[in-house]
Amino acid sequence: FSKAAPLEDVTVAELRVEPIKKVQLSKPAAPEPSIRDQSSNAVGDGIVIESGSGNGQGQTEQEGQAFRVPDPGIYYYDAYLDGQYLQTASIEWQFDPKLGYRLFINIPYAFVGPFIFESRGKIDAYGLAPDFYVEHLGSRPARFTRFDRDGKGGGKLFFSQKPDQLKDIPPGTQDRFSLMMQLASLLAGNDQIDEKGTVREIPIANLDTVETWRFQSQGEELSDAVSTLGPTVLRHYKRLPVKEMDHKRRNDIWLVKDFGWIPGRVRLENEKGRTFELFLKQVDPIADLPK
Repeated sequence: FSKAAPLEDVTVAELRVEPIKKVQLSKPAAPEPSIRDQSSNAVGDGIVIESGSGNGQGQTEQEGQAFRVPDPGIYYYDAYLDGQYLQTASIEWQFDPKLGYRLFINIPYAFVGPFIFESRGKIDAYGLAPDFYVEHLGSRPARFTRFDRDGKGGGKLFFSQKPDQLKDIPPGTQDRFSLMMQLASLLAGNDQIDEKGTVREIPIANLDTVETWRFQSQGEELSDAVSTLGPTVLRHYKRLPVKEMDHKRRNDIWLVKDFGWIPGRVRLENEKGRTFELFLKQVDPIADLPK
């Protein structure tokens, strides 16, 4: 089996930061052209948003950055660890406007056991709103983060690793894998956003804390970075270092235009230099979440 393709180094001098900004909810009297705020991570453009307590009452349409979630499907990937092929991994994506979304990632790993990641949640004023994130790595005990939301975009985070430590939920918070589908949904809503050099700030809930990650758009280009697909139009997001240890960590996401901006390649590198990569090779449609 061949090794994964090397990651190219890209340097962009100018940084244009897109901060988190809550949008105003409104109910237009008649359909109007979409209003897209380039300085906001909030969403709208015809999507029904739950306001108030989030119990299904008081639904309104809000103005804001356009947002369209990918169609439900199972995505299959070639998985590599430190350049060595593992097996075929899968990402199962399900979405229902009433029931919310489910993102299930299964990465087989011989002699160790599968790496399982799952994110469940709904859509709120800022896009994907995770309610529960869990990861199960081989034979290790499962670890999870729970989002106890207040229906107004805030709430508290509960960590199984630190049960006595609660953290506030910043607006627009994602978990480590829902952020891929958040970016995909923003681009599917309006692929004119995040031109080369733009930095998008996204609060990320880990297994024991929440911190702001900064992803810089490397722009849209015809590229063979997803070697399993050949030359195709991609949008590359690269995580920028914030803390000293971040210089040793890398997180890169390539989204594929022809497949509705779903993840085509994912590259993760930890502080010890271990590298994990996924390369998209097949997409199968599936039904929505069971009613």
